[in-house]
Amino acid sequence: SKTRDHVEMEKRCREAAKLFAQEYPAPEVARRLGVARQMAYRWRSDWGKGGLAALASKGPAGRKPKLTVEQAQQVTTALLAGPEAAGYKTALWTLPRVAALIQELTGVRYHPGHVWRLLGASGFSCQRPERRALERDERAIGHWKRVRGPALKKARQQCRTLVFIDESGLSTRPTRARTWALRGQTPVLHECFNWKSLSIVGGLALWRFYFQIHPGSIKAPGIQFLQHLQRHVPGKILILWDGAPIHRSLLVKHYLASTRGRLVVERLSAYAPELNPVEYMWDHLKTHEIANLIASQAWELSLEATAAPRRMRRRPSIITACYTQAELWP
Repeated sequence: SKTRDHVEMEKRCREAAKLFAQEYPAPEVARRLGVARQMAYRWRSDWGKGGLAALASKGPAGRKPKLTVEQAQQVTTALLAGPEAAGYKTALWTLPRVAALIQELTGVRYHPGHVWRLLGASGFSCQRPERRALERDERAIGHWKRVRGPALKKARQQCRTLVFIDESGLSTRPTRARTWALRGQTPVLHECFNWKSLSIVGGLALWRFYFQIHPGSIKAPGIQFLQHLQRHVPGKILILWDGAPIHRSLLVKHYLASTRGRLVVERLSAYAPELNPVEYMWDHLKTHEIANLIASQAWELSLEATAAPRRMRRRPSIITACYTQAELWP
């Protein structure tokens, strides 16, 4: 349903009053103002009885809100402060908690089942929070975004290709995602609890995406993947990855030194996975491409996990979205 603009409607009423004063008939007024004839006839009747004052807007119809504008702003401020500031131990706003907060601050009682309308009108929506490490240094991350990130563009002047690298784990236990089913009949995924695991390492070089899949977890450094990049990416390469132990191992340092400057490493800011667009490639892989995949054997998972990234790298919109989310448009 459309939301009525009372200001615009009152403006039309004043124009209609001028036309009525010039003895224009109601059908002509309706045509000129773009309203229904019934509306024009009603305006004509009200104008004849009380003049322009009778056409003044009476505001939105229906019951007046329980909270004043000042009270609603007070509640919004308390909600933005977080549940912990309200005395709760968990960072979770539920409808009963919000209803109790409103009553505590304003003395107005709302049924929890009606609170969601008030939250929606104030610009709130139900969302799943993102995880952030307690060890994060927000100032260092901000400095990297402002200073180090833009400075990496100089790599192009040195004819170096920027490659973002990241690793992730896959399991035969499916990543659950919402799907359609009959009401009251929750879908069931029959999974094997003796699950097998795989590891995947990927590199994003502008619009090109390279990856390798390994059995088990990545315990040894990904020197094989670095060699894979050297075979497929010509010229000098600037690698951007996090400070994981496998990236700081002596084997990796010795291998990088053996490339005689062809491979140069820039470490991303600590505890800031959102800076790496490959993280969003993994998220799309797990929650869209292979979500709800039932695989009892590791080879089945490997087969699907190999085909899915190949499909993804043929879709520029996915790669564009990953750079956009990381705020690192190439």
